[in-house]
Amino acid sequence: MISTNIDYLGLHDEFIPLIAQWHQNEWAHISPELTTKLRIELYKSYKNTPTVPCCLLALVDSEPAGTASIVLSDMDSHEHLSPWLASVYVHENYRCQGIATQLIEKCLENARQANIKTIYLFTPGQAHFYMKRGWKLIESTFYHGENVDIMSYDLNTLNMPLN
Repeated sequence: MISTNIDYLGLHDEFIPLIAQWHQNEWAHISPELTTKLRIELYKSYKNTPTVPCCLLALVDSEPAGTASIVLSDMDSHEHLSPWLASVYVHENYRCQGIATQLIEKCLENARQANIKTIYLFTPGQAHFYMKRGWKLIESTFYHGENVDIMSYDLNTLNMPLN
């Protein structure tokens, strides 16, 4: 696993436009209502504490490598589920080095600190990655033109499996 510093995105606001562009490039088809400009405003409004919403930034040698967020709602078709792990993204130069796992672990730690009992996510094609880390599949569905898996994580679980 690569040595990574995980911090709140808002404490490194100089990277917010870059992160917003990464997310726009990756997920514009799933969140067509969000533009890069709207994402910038959204991320500026996030808290820099273990609350909802928050966005964590992975830094490698003081350069942004990835993100993960906790948000109240991530699927307009499933607003009854809350909160969500969202925007788990690792830049292609840093993939397969354990950064996503570190970001997820820190998000789960923050969720526990915020007394959240269950957290959700949806993923197009990465369910196996999350299942290896203790997430449970609750539904497969078609969402905004893509097949996705909706998963949950019981935050009463002490540790997330790493393999």
